[in-house]
Amino acid sequence: MAEPDPNRQDVVNIGMGPGSNSWLVARLAGVSNAMLVSLVALALFALAAWPLLLVELPPFQDLPNHVASAHIAAHLDRYPQYVFNGFFKSNSLLALWLYLAGEHCSLGLLGAARAFTAIVLAVNACALPVFFLHFAGRRCMLVAALLVWPLVHGYFLSMGMLNFAVAFPLSLLLLTTIDRQHQMPGFGRGLGIAVLSGVLWFAHPFPLAVVLGLVVLDLVARLNWREAIRAGFVLLAPLAPVGLLLFVTALRHMVKAEGSPTSASAKFAYLLPWEIIAHLWLDASGALTRWGSMTVVPALLLPYFAWIQRRRGSPQQDVRPFFSNLTLAILAVAYLCLPFMASNWWYLNCRLVPFLWAGAALRVPATLPKWATVALAACALSFSAVTGFDYVRLDRDRAAFTAGIDAVPERATLLPLLFKHSRTSDFVASLTHAWGYYVVAKNASAPLVFAVERSYPITYRDFPPPLLSPPALDRFAEQHGTPAEVCKTYPDTDRRGDSDCTKAWREQWSAFWREAEPRFSHLLTWAMPPEARQNIPRSYRRTFAADDLEIYARRAAP
Repeated sequence: MAEPDPNRQDVVNIGMGPGSNSWLVARLAGVSNAMLVSLVALALFALAAWPLLLVELPPFQDLPNHVASAHIAAHLDRYPQYVFNGFFKSNSLLALWLYLAGEHCSLGLLGAARAFTAIVLAVNACALPVFFLHFAGRRCMLVAALLVWPLVHGYFLSMGMLNFAVAFPLSLLLLTTIDRQHQMPGFGRGLGIAVLSGVLWFAHPFPLAVVLGLVVLDLVARLNWREAIRAGFVLLAPLAPVGLLLFVTALRHMVKAEGSPTSASAKFAYLLPWEIIAHLWLDASGALTRWGSMTVVPALLLPYFAWIQRRRGSPQQDVRPFFSNLTLAILAVAYLCLPFMASNWWYLNCRLVPFLWAGAALRVPATLPKWATVALAACALSFSAVTGFDYVRLDRDRAAFTAGIDAVPERATLLPLLFKHSRTSDFVASLTHAWGYYVVAKNASAPLVFAVERSYPITYRDFPPPLLSPPALDRFAEQHGTPAEVCKTYPDTDRRGDSDCTKAWREQWSAFWREAEPRFSHLLTWAMPPEARQNIPRSYRRTFAADDLEIYARRAAP
């Protein structure tokens, strides 16, 4: 791995005076670039991955749903209500891995999911130093690693969005390869770009769209149009096939199948202004609980040092391939303007936050004050320790939620009603999809499985009725637990008084049970308020109760 040319405009080597961490740079002066990247990657991976040794499955919000989807895809004879769409579609890398490694190898589904998590962490830990070494030089790479370590065990990993979590570092590697292709064009590297972009499309389409946008913006910004045309042919030709796939993917997702449900609230949702600011930290932090909030330290220091370096550097140093000041400003405006949800695509604008962090980290100085180095290193170590502690605590929540597995018979039609989606976790709802364990263990039904969009590997053969569609059912119990919750969800009801609110609450539950009772032989309730218990039809009797968990079985008809 060659050292970037020191004359390149994107290489910055400006210290910050006495007391900086230049002593570390001096000690590592004799270490090769490849060895230095390996050491940094190994340190980042070790800090993020060791908690995987403590649990059978990491407590990520959406991960049990993906595991349940893979189980259904492998046993369609037990789930006639679903149709298998194949794996040749974007956002399917995890599904294919779970199908091959989980169902057809000795790992098992849970072991395959944990192994994929380790792979995601390893790709992040390797891609970040490679990216910063190429675009900013080895000295800035060390500083950037101190500031962007939260991205390794990032928010989208903790949310269980593992396809996006692995696609982001792949996009950084793709940008690095594209820039090398621009410097030294070659057929082999162009083929590598085509293959890597195909893998990126298979993992997740959004980072690929960002890469294409960054490349186009970089070409448009060139003053020499002949150079831009030549570079455009060299850089865009390998990306043309995957660009077509990306267009088809977006079209297929946006055009809904007949009868498919949309979001329970609206087709578009936006963050409030203070939420937009908070998500600049939250969507890069992989903390599961508030005890991991030390990630706010690099979130604050990163823009601070990037701004200081901007003022100290020359105007030429503001020109960086794919991440110029203008491009970074466009990314920021896109983050502010894009919706939080569009067409069942959640966290749409939030997916730009890791790219904003990476762009800002390219602007950090080559050395930091000693106090900043010590503080950032201490935060990284303490976050690693807290993450391990939180893995164990959230796994106890999972154990409490799955304590009723033996009370559910094989191939039961199980309806999960979660009145709370978390117990210990603060920044993710770790129990939202914990019903997936029942699907794998008992081949139970999965009314909340990811099967709404045609872009998913499995879809419903016939979509469920409105109140039982996944977007509506996901939060129905939580939003209708008590009459007071109904008043919060429907403000118009609140203005009519408590009696009308209670009446509306009972009517909504009655309508819900008219759809649910004939379809489900068993109920799983979590943290159910006493008021909601009285709405359960008499045809159901409780067969198991422990902690916040209750299992109900429907009596056989005479």
